[in-house]
Amino acid sequence: MIGHATQAEQDAAREEWFGLRLQRQRDREAKEERRKEQEKFHREWWGLPIEERDGEKGRDVIKRAERVGGFPRRDEGELSKDRHR
Repeated sequence: MIGHATQAEQDAAREEWFGLRLQRQRDREAKEERRKEQEKFHREWWGLPIEERDGEKGRDVIKRAERVGGFPRRDEGELSKDRHR
């Protein structure tokens, strides 16, 4: 494919790639931050004794936790739509 591209197309693609370099770096940093936050939650949750997971401390950990994909829970107090159909 590179052999068929003109020099102008290659230059435009190179310019686009370098132009988006900072955006890709910010995305990587945000992804790493989410991973660290979820890892911290995982350690907190599994570090709790089983009887405390359902107690006040377990609910507190769940409230502070970041959800899958980094999106906060919107349906607070409701049953999960995926697991409770």
